[in-house]
Amino acid sequence: MSRAGRAAGWVVALALCGIVALGVTRWTDIQFELGYAYENGNFHGWTPGFSRDYREASRWLSGAASANHPRAQYRLGILHAHGWGVPEDKAQAVAWFTRSARNGYGPACYHLGWIRHNGDGVPRDDVLAVQLLEQAAEQGMVAAHLALGRFYERGEGVPTDLAQAYKWTTLAVHFARTRPERFDNADFAKRAQAAHNALALQLNTSSEAQGRTFARQWLAALSAVARSTPQPGQSNGLGSMAHHLR
Repeated sequence: MSRAGRAAGWVVALALCGIVALGVTRWTDIQFELGYAYENGNFHGWTPGFSRDYREASRWLSGAASANHPRAQYRLGILHAHGWGVPEDKAQAVAWFTRSARNGYGPACYHLGWIRHNGDGVPRDDVLAVQLLEQAAEQGMVAAHLALGRFYERGEGVPTDLAQAYKWTTLAVHFARTRPERFDNADFAKRAQAAHNALALQLNTSSEAQGRTFARQWLAALSAVARSTPQPGQSNGLGSMAHHLR
């Protein structure tokens, strides 16, 4: 084996030790962690020996994705969408996003929602786009809340309804503040507040109050579902949060 090959082997071995130390033991999860590390050029912030290598990333992610790992399916879709380490293939990207979305992965639902809205390689379908974005929103994804606010404000896939739009921007601000670590929500905090403020200028007092009521009702209903149907080892991180919404 060449020196480069031995070095690569040591990198993988060290990463595997780190993965096990994190409590990851399923082979598909290990494949995902290695693929994601090669895609980003670091392993949970540890960079020595890990250079970005999209071909290696696609190799590890493909194994996990084929075994129905939702996050791996989504990341593999990203690689195909950009032609990173694999041939650029939008149809293949959509196929992997779709498989991941069917497994309930929020970012895949969000990404696929925009693809459907834009008609990017698939027929445009705003009704389906809204449904997909709602699935992402139910997981506390601020980007999805903002997208839905825009759709209701502009009447895309749904009737124009500024009170509903205000509901979604209210939720966007709420989750950016209370769940900043989920789905990079913190990165959308300023955008959420700006969209919320802009909508408030278009509403009268009654419509604004209605939008806030819609937001509280949505959050209460989602919290009730989360409590009544817990998934082993999984949580949407919402709990009972409706009382925090002002």
